[in-house]
Amino acid sequence: MKRILAWDIPTRLFHWLLAGAFLGAFIIGNVAEDEGSLFSVHMLLGATAGFMVLLRIIWGFVGSRYARFSSFTLSPAKVLAYLKGTVSGGAQRYAGHNPGTSWTSIAIFVMVLGLVATGVLMGNGGGEAVEEIHEVLAFGTLAVVGVHVAGIIFHTIRHRENIAASMFHGRKQAGDGDDIRSPRPVAAVVFLVLTGLWSGGLVSGYDAATSQVTLPLIGQTIQVGEGEEHGEHEEYEEHEEHEDDD
Repeated sequence: MKRILAWDIPTRLFHWLLAGAFLGAFIIGNVAEDEGSLFSVHMLLGATAGFMVLLRIIWGFVGSRYARFSSFTLSPAKVLAYLKGTVSGGAQRYAGHNPGTSWTSIAIFVMVLGLVATGVLMGNGGGEAVEEIHEVLAFGTLAVVGVHVAGIIFHTIRHRENIAASMFHGRKQAGDGDDIRSPRPVAAVVFLVLTGLWSGGLVSGYDAATSQVTLPLIGQTIQVGEGEEHGEHEEYEEHEEHEDDD
């Protein structure tokens, strides 16, 4: 066994940027008022997280060896065998994603995209049902992240291997010939540029008065919250209804 390069730079950047975007959006979404200016940051972070997941999905088909979905271990039998081996100390070592992190990654990708979709629907009058689904997905994603972190801590203590650090420097303990050829620095720059352009475009295309944002490149305008004009319209309708009752 030796230290080999397992994670390319784009995968590592995505991992930490998505974690930051989700946690930031989650915290803001639970402490900020829906009509407040801070809540717009929640929505923009969510839209950025969704964009990064789409880029990661593309990278899952064209990226380096362990970034590709073809390297994920999703067999239920292998998942159970890995969990049993983790407890007993005889778990198979994986240079890339183990069965646990394979399923965790897929779950997070799906749930983040679900959060973005329900967030957009909420801004367009999706109703309480959509809002409840959004909240379930948010807390569900947090739970998956919590289990993931707990698993990493257990693995680190049980096997004395700091696999969390591998998402910083990209190296893990594995056998000869298991390393990837390149950390893909050019792809990492492209990922950062695209993400920066997308998030910058969201900020510049956001109208606080209407809580609408024009999506970069696509040019489509979507409602991402209740803006001042929308709020004033609702207040006017409530006032009219009150007068009619009188």
